Amino acid sequence: MHRLLRLLSLTCFIFLLLVPDEAFSQNRRLERAERAFELKQYDEAADLYRRAYNRIRRRDRTEATRLIFQIALCYRYTNNHRMAEGWFNRAVRANYPDPVAILYLADAMMFNGKYEEARAQYLRYSEKAPDDWRGPRGVASVDLALQLKEKPEEYEVEFIRLFNSRADDLTPAFTDHRGRSMIYASSRDDALGRDTDPWTGNKHTSFFITFQDRTGAWSRPSLLDEGPVNTEFNEGAPSVNRSATEMFFTRCVRAEDVDMGCRIYRATREGPNWTNPQLVPLTNDSLVTVGHPAISPDDLTLYFVSDMPGSIGTKDIWVVRRNSPNGDFGPPENLGETINTKGNEMFPYVHEDGSLLFASDGHPGMGGLDIFRATLTTDGWSEPVNLGVPINSSADDFGIIFKPGLEQGFFTSNRGRTGAYDIFSFYLAPVIFNISGIVLDDSTKTVVQGATVQLVGSDGTLEQMETGRDGLFLFDENIVKENTTYDILVNKSGYFSGRDAVSTMGLDRSREFELEIAIAPIPITAVELPEILYEFDSWALQPQFKDSLNGLIEIMHDNPNIVIELASHTDSRGTHEYNDTLSFRRARAVVDYLMQQGIEGDRLEAAGYGKRRPRIVDRDFERDGFLFEAGTVLTEEFIENLPGEEHQDVAHQLNRRTEFRVIREDYEPPDPGDEPGRQPSTEPRRE
Repeated sequence: MHRLLRLLSLTCFIFLLLVPDEAFSQNRRLERAERAFELKQYDEAADLYRRAYNRIRRRDRTEATRLIFQIALCYRYTNNHRMAEGWFNRAVRANYPDPVAILYLADAMMFNGKYEEARAQYLRYSEKAPDDWRGPRGVASVDLALQLKEKPEEYEVEFIRLFNSRADDLTPAFTDHRGRSMIYASSRDDALGRDTDPWTGNKHTSFFITFQDRTGAWSRPSLLDEGPVNTEFNEGAPSVNRSATEMFFTRCVRAEDVDMGCRIYRATREGPNWTNPQLVPLTNDSLVTVGHPAISPDDLTLYFVSDMPGSIGTKDIWVVRRNSPNGDFGPPENLGETINTKGNEMFPYVHEDGSLLFASDGHPGMGGLDIFRATLTTDGWSEPVNLGVPINSSADDFGIIFKPGLEQGFFTSNRGRTGAYDIFSFYLAPVIFNISGIVLDDSTKTVVQGATVQLVGSDGTLEQMETGRDGLFLFDENIVKENTTYDILVNKSGYFSGRDAVSTMGLDRSREFELEIAIAPIPITAVELPEILYEFDSWALQPQFKDSLNGLIEIMHDNPNIVIELASHTDSRGTHEYNDTLSFRRARAVVDYLMQQGIEGDRLEAAGYGKRRPRIVDRDFERDGFLFEAGTVLTEEFIENLPGEEHQDVAHQLNRRTEFRVIREDYEPPDPGDEPGRQPSTEPRRE
């Protein structure tokens, strides 16, 4: 018993000795974390904060919540948005007192492509911080992102494996006027310097160069030099003038535990080499950051990024000008609120057409940094336009450059799984059109084999093909062109022709037109024309009934090889002689009208059958409340036996009709110099 008490006393004594040491160690670790965070050494700070959090999370909930938020910030600043989302989510659930945790959670969700979840958090943040512009901007960004995803631009984007490493590869620039040599920054193993960037944990970036041969292939990148341009510090964001004689770039110098800020340097070319870079004096304030230069095509204007006094947001785009390519730059000017926002505007690039491209997280975008384009007008800068999908994504997209004279180039993005910055190529895909389709039998809905399909374009295009066993046809991008209207005509013996039309006029996106053209078999029996009424004892075609013949006119134009008989019928009242003459004259009136519409007379036969061919009802139908069954023959005897005068009048009306039927399919239109073809008969046909 005494031995047990003695052991317990000894254990408590040892514990009391250890507690101060552990607390002291904990405090030291936390102090180191705070110091690393203050020096923007976020990679190291995240590790120290995590270790401190694991020690105190059960003992001090308030401090543990603060450390959760600090860890999340470290991941936010090192662009590890997957981890940032998880830690900000924990901070929000732990009721971190500052609602900015909700905003940063929404930003991380946005970056990770979780747009609807991000919208909910932006709205929640707006409720808690109604005066902060970032909440409504976030909601606008979600709406824009969903809209842009639905209508991607016609660019093709490709990850360039040759240019990229496991580290960061970013901010390319062409170094010749043809765009056949290019430099960019990289933190790969071959970069100069032994130290790592405490912010990211990667090596400091150095410039690498690659060349394109005549076949279009790029060489494996190599170190630009080992001085004077490349140093042990971070070099990046280069901009080379059109004559490739002058290069501006960003250099960020650090001393031990001291961030001395970033500045813009200028180097000139002497033969194949660059001279010792000289500082471009843009500010005297040591606390101001300056970087991301972009020289204009005329060498007189330099755009750059800074947080100097007078900035609208965190980082703004500024401009300085000089009177000659070798002169000194004047005082900096802010580009103003059209370009700059309360957020970050960075990585400017001046296109050869004078437009300005830049990256921003202040204008509504898809998440992270998006690339925008603005043009300079007499009234100032135009409203920036988001370049949309696929150049922009939910990740950071920036540092775009264009090959001279082409709508293609390169840009930087960390949209990959690793989160590292990589170089992607882009080019404007050609706008192509295809017209494909299937020909069907209109009555059976089965495919029609061996149909001739003609494509007639407003530009003079005339192509044709036959459908195969599957009834399909295709006119591809080699045939179908932009800004052209096409008629598609389908012909096959035994069928009326079919047609459709498409137009590529004004279309700026690729499209495949998919058609289904049904062609109707030419019937053996006569086809009744839409109702055409005449005055009593008259054969004059009334103007109001001429439109009823438009369908027949279209058939005749679409089927230039058919010859038809136009037959008119009367009811059973009156003599045969009278009805024969009246019906023929009515048929002839229709023929005359068709000839006025350009139908050749020798393709038309007029026939008057009077009352000799009573109508045979081909289907059950109802007219004016009276039912007529299929197979009924409307003879004079049948009609006289119908109950009631009104019922009989309806039956007589059904007998008074005009029909057409195809009697030949071998008509050949005459040559323009031939004599006129045979005219239709002027005498009634009698049976």
